[in-house]
Amino acid sequence: MTLFAPVEAIRVSVKRQRKTFSPDTLAELGASISKIGLLHAPVLRAAADGTGFELVAGERRFRAITDLHELGVIFRYGGEEVPHGQVPYVTLGQLDPLDAWEAELEENIQREDLTWQERAAATAELMELRKAQADERGSAPPTVASIARELRPDEVEPTQSVRQELIVSRFLKDPEVAAAKTVNEAVKILKKREEKTKQAELAAVIGKTFSSASHTLLNEDFIAWSRSAPPAQFDIILTDPPYGMGADEFGDSGQGTAAAAHGYEDSYENWLTLMRVFPSATFALAKADAHAYVFCDLDRFPELRTRMSEAGWRVHRTPLIWHNTDGFRVPWVGVGPQRKYECILFAVKGEKKANSVKPDVLAYGKDAALGHPAQKPVALLLDLLTRSAKPGDRVLDPCAGSGATIEACHELKLSCTALEQLPWAYGIAAKRMQDLKALEETLL
Repeated sequence: MTLFAPVEAIRVSVKRQRKTFSPDTLAELGASISKIGLLHAPVLRAAADGTGFELVAGERRFRAITDLHELGVIFRYGGEEVPHGQVPYVTLGQLDPLDAWEAELEENIQREDLTWQERAAATAELMELRKAQADERGSAPPTVASIARELRPDEVEPTQSVRQELIVSRFLKDPEVAAAKTVNEAVKILKKREEKTKQAELAAVIGKTFSSASHTLLNEDFIAWSRSAPPAQFDIILTDPPYGMGADEFGDSGQGTAAAAHGYEDSYENWLTLMRVFPSATFALAKADAHAYVFCDLDRFPELRTRMSEAGWRVHRTPLIWHNTDGFRVPWVGVGPQRKYECILFAVKGEKKANSVKPDVLAYGKDAALGHPAQKPVALLLDLLTRSAKPGDRVLDPCAGSGATIEACHELKLSCTALEQLPWAYGIAAKRMQDLKALEETLL
């Protein structure tokens, strides 16, 4: 037996969350009802004061029915014509378990005074309900996007907020998460916790001690070494190869002084010999998800970017800039200007994310000179590594120079493999390694 209630006897609670309904969608629903009939009646219950009914679920259907009556449109429900001004309805007790669950959930989720915790729990419950209904029908399960469209049809991009609610809903019994002021704050708490867990796992991998023995320094040519090196072993490539800009011929190169003399031919031809191999070799040596930082000259950056891209790296369009606050070199003696900056190519393999997003200009002064003219400050390398590395990561420096990368890696508990072809530069890097070991022994 179909139950009917007068339109004017049905009250819609002012606490229901949804305040606006699209006229177009209501018109589409009304047209469907007039054509094929009302498939599911609104859910009502007797008002607490004994007068009339309160709407439990089905507000869109109720509004569409009201519009049809005002337009004088006749429609049917359950095979019979619905009297003018009347609304067919069911009670919760008449519904099967899934329909009753849906009705109760719709009533709860439509309140406007929901806390973020209640909203997250309701979103998760709706996902479970839709999964159960899909299983019963044998249809595809719901997605985050479909739940987002159902809950927030008027929002442009609701998927992200719904995804966050689904994530935090699993942790609502956690006091710290439940005490958060917003969903975003709760998500941040979970992210920090996840990061701490990962760091603890990495610490277990690294062990309680980390020493200079964790690094490898080789007096070898990178091109030859790379031919037999195992692939996919490094998380980060960080290196300062020759620039191929003729720096050994600068007017202030100071040949004969230990701190300034280049001691190697910085020709384009030599640079090209290396860069015909370097991009593809480093790509092969890098893990599936890796970052690369390669120092280079401004004139060489476009060509290096092209070669790295062709090898498979995803290269940032513009270089990072090292502002050398202590820079003094003047390629045009007596004319200027002083050379105060150098370029760094940044590239990504796979989907490796950065630990933090930092500026593309890095200002650092020089370290005390160890005898290498192109020596980079350890603080600069630390800045680059902290953007990408986590403790335990493996770093490759194919052109180690003075060994600054080794020292930076040591400070961050990263394992460094460094190659330096020139014997005199290799000696500087080796001395740096000895100093690290001596410091360890002193501390012990």
